[in-house]
Amino acid sequence: MADLRFYQGLGPITLTEIAALSGAAISDSAAGAHMINDVAPLEAAQAGKLSYAESDKALTGLAAGVLRGVILIVKPDLAERAAGMGALTLTHAAPRQAFSRIGWHLFELREFDGAAARHPQARCHHTARIAPGVVIGAGASIGEEVRIGPNAAIGPGCRVGRFTSIGANVSLSCADIGESCNILAGAVIGEAGFGVAVSGGSVIDVPHLGAVRIGDNVTIGANSTIDRGVFGETSIGNGCKIDNLCHIAHNVRIGDACLMPAFAGVSGSSRIGDGVMFGGRVGIADHVVIGAGARIGANSAVMADVPAGETYAGAPAQPIRSHMREIAEIRRMVRARAKSRSGEASGD
Repeated sequence: MADLRFYQGLGPITLTEIAALSGAAISDSAAGAHMINDVAPLEAAQAGKLSYAESDKALTGLAAGVLRGVILIVKPDLAERAAGMGALTLTHAAPRQAFSRIGWHLFELREFDGAAARHPQARCHHTARIAPGVVIGAGASIGEEVRIGPNAAIGPGCRVGRFTSIGANVSLSCADIGESCNILAGAVIGEAGFGVAVSGGSVIDVPHLGAVRIGDNVTIGANSTIDRGVFGETSIGNGCKIDNLCHIAHNVRIGDACLMPAFAGVSGSSRIGDGVMFGGRVGIADHVVIGAGARIGANSAVMADVPAGETYAGAPAQPIRSHMREIAEIRRMVRARAKSRSGEASGD
């Protein structure tokens, strides 16, 4: 599942090595020599790839045999069920943490190398305008009429589509940028997100082996951040306009023509449909789905799904009419209390 434009494969490794590195136990010791060289989320797992499942719910709904040949790290009480679905299992009390210990033994992020600021293996169109101090990694592709401001860093394998403008001090890694985009100064696209695995007081970072894909005619504001996916992509559709100081977390999917004013934050794996409009400083919880054409009022905290075409506001966000009725009722109660206190004071 790792995109080899951005990552270097280090495998394969055996199940015995996986067990030693992660602390997991192999359910079938005879399978210890079995080798893998890739990872995948459970929903996209294939034979020969490593995945994990933390709960019975994660296995529910999977078709019989769909896990055949998949190497799966599970809690001990799930091993029999997973094996019955065809998986080769390893057991660990904290499967996500065990899985996280393996990722960087299979892949490493491609880094800037060599003495030249522009790597010899980078491809830059002759019409691109590249300011002083820009660093471009191996395998990067810079399109026609691209402008790149001072001290920007374009990571190995990144693509910048034609007519796109990259501002000063922008950092791109694991990123595919479309045409006619405008990435303003200080934006950071493609860094790892906030993914951790916690067990028994131990906290480790979860490897992010995905990428960022940005469509055409997209604006990303100054000092905004867009995290790459843990698996697969964080994606932003065509025509989106994202203001300064916004944050898009890992594996978020944003549709076309969405508007996002300053200080918005979208948590991991949320889905935002086409034409959604935020007010300023909106916060979206993880795994939330916001339907196409929805509107979210300023300062709202969206904790649950929002139907297409609806307008929500508040913290937690709710339909705008309900929110306004609550505000009106609170104001009525405040006025009534103030009037009552005023009457008591007059009586004294």
